[in-house]
Amino acid sequence: MRVCIGGTFNIIHVGHELLFETAFSAGDFVLVGLTTDEFARSIKKVPVRAYEERKRDLQRFLSRYGRPFEVVPISDPIGPAAESKDLEAIVVSPETRPIAKEINERREQSGFSPLRVLCIREVKADDARVISASRIVRGEIDRDGRRWNPIRVAVATGNETKVRAVKRVFTQVFGYVEIVEARAAGLECQPLGEGTIQGSIDRAKTAIAESGADFGVGIEAGLFPISRLGRHFDVQYCTIIDSDGKASYGHGPGFEYPPSVTRAALDGEPVGDVMSRLTGIERVGHRNGSIGYLSNGVIDRTSLTEIAILMALIPRIREELYRDDGSAQADSASDTARR
Repeated sequence: MRVCIGGTFNIIHVGHELLFETAFSAGDFVLVGLTTDEFARSIKKVPVRAYEERKRDLQRFLSRYGRPFEVVPISDPIGPAAESKDLEAIVVSPETRPIAKEINERREQSGFSPLRVLCIREVKADDARVISASRIVRGEIDRDGRRWNPIRVAVATGNETKVRAVKRVFTQVFGYVEIVEARAAGLECQPLGEGTIQGSIDRAKTAIAESGADFGVGIEAGLFPISRLGRHFDVQYCTIIDSDGKASYGHGPGFEYPPSVTRAALDGEPVGDVMSRLTGIERVGHRNGSIGYLSNGVIDRTSLTEIAILMALIPRIREELYRDDGSAQADSASDTARR
């Protein structure tokens, strides 16, 4: 089977290795489209090595497979794949899968058989973000996806319980992290309903914008009306935005405040102030929280906040399952076919 693959291959990394291993395992011949200097400059935001230099290193790397291949220049995402009668399959990543779809549409318009699409899984770095040559050039990771520096996480809050919760969860998921505090001025002091969600989004945006960190985290708690019960539940929301601008969301369990506290909060008084007055505990929200007092210490605010943070991280931990282009199922199918 004749297989094609395309890319800039500025720095060959482990993600590229999986692409080529798939291509050479499936095919007897591999056609590699290598972006020209002009095309590479138009699509990349980092410096790209000269075509001839990239081609030389690519040929040296591909010789290890002991199979025939050819490297050809491409000046657009489609390359020769749409017009070649001899090609039978294309190997792509989840990021480039839409290009394969476009290629097959053009092939069908020209009367050619569509290419079999082999989509590899995403290959991620220590910080659960996809490995790319651009990230390597920027000095974030090495070719194997190892971070050169700790993952920086900015939290828009002055509440130490939130900061502590973020550090615990991110450390469990990613390993070595550095926490940066960012102030979130001008946000609603007692949000209600979906204003709570917007508050967490605004905090996360502030955190990532002010810090230049890898992740910005916003955490906000608010009262949500439950019409079926005629009551309000306190629910904590978390928004996480990474340096690429991608956001993920989650929330923790909900619980009910004493009626007098709910009434005061609905009248605009901050819950923390009401609970401090009720319990006699100064700044109760910065200690074990209202939930710590109400649950008689069974759960504290840090633990409650950790749940919301972890829920917001789930789409990042299992990112391959959360793509909405239908490729997750197709990727699984192609993996099965290769096995």
